[in-house]
Amino acid sequence: MLLRATFTMLLGALGGLLFSAIHSPLPWLLGALITTVVCTFLGVRNLWVPKWSRQAGLVVIGISLGLRMTPEIWEAMTGHIGLMLIATILTVLISLINAWIFWKVGKVDGITAIFSNVPGGLSEMVTIGKTVGGNQQIISIFHSIRAVIIVLCTPFLVTWLPHHAAMQAAVPDQVLGFGKTLLILVVGIGGAWIASRCSFPAPFLLGALMLTTVVMLNTPLATGHPALAGFLVKGAQVLIGVGIGLGFKREDIARSRRYFLLGLMHSILLFVMVIALAVGISYGMGTEAITMILANAPGGIAEMSLTALTLGADPLLVTAFQLFRVLFVLTLFSFGVRTWINRRRRAGGAPQETSA
Repeated sequence: MLLRATFTMLLGALGGLLFSAIHSPLPWLLGALITTVVCTFLGVRNLWVPKWSRQAGLVVIGISLGLRMTPEIWEAMTGHIGLMLIATILTVLISLINAWIFWKVGKVDGITAIFSNVPGGLSEMVTIGKTVGGNQQIISIFHSIRAVIIVLCTPFLVTWLPHHAAMQAAVPDQVLGFGKTLLILVVGIGGAWIASRCSFPAPFLLGALMLTTVVMLNTPLATGHPALAGFLVKGAQVLIGVGIGLGFKREDIARSRRYFLLGLMHSILLFVMVIALAVGISYGMGTEAITMILANAPGGIAEMSLTALTLGADPLLVTAFQLFRVLFVLTLFSFGVRTWINRRRRAGGAPQETSA
């Protein structure tokens, strides 16, 4: 098992090194992701990493985001609550249009169509969709493809935008030493553990981020703009990229080829519609376009925040928008869908939803 994990990690790191050499955006994540997916499609066997490896990568990224928090940034984030709500509602409406198209074209039930298209976190949407009677495999396929397509396309899109030329990634004025790095890693792991015990969405990223933020705002641990050592952040990107890539299996693709094709088409359609929404919000509200694109692109909290961190957008505002959407979908939207389904089932005499 150790040899398999080492081989897979080295493969991902080589992909990251190659993409870094060609100056790709987000090279260590995208390089590891694409290399892993290509090797899987080519039939390379024995690719495996332990589940905790991606979780470790998310903790490191969460800490990196938390280290950037200042009182001024916190005030700016809380001032965007209304915009977050508008963007989230519009994204959900776009997703429901996509779901209606899938229901018509794909000939699937309405529950599966809805939970396959509304972006609220892969594992969470699969779990809730299964609970209310959706097809778990189709929901998983759609969300996996959506995550990969958006993670692959978004960094290149924002790099090509004319606004990007004027942007620069924030340069830390100090890299934490060994002692402080060890301390903040313990803080991040503790935050991740607390968040996972509380069943928080994306607990390893957000738990580490929140507890690191508390430490940064209330203790003199570091001043200015501290950061973790570069090799830690690059390693975290490789872990996340490999973890996403291993979600694809040749057998699943062969068995559900039709749904993979539909998932690909709907992911591209959702991506285009949400990008148009983000650009519209940016110009209508006078906000920065690249940050709005990353804030609204449904590609995962960690992945979009990391892209913002790397490309010079506002990663904390991106994280806040992404988290707001996930919490909205997992609470208010899911509650509304459950209520609607149960009313329809009661009216038709069908059995009620089962617990997960």
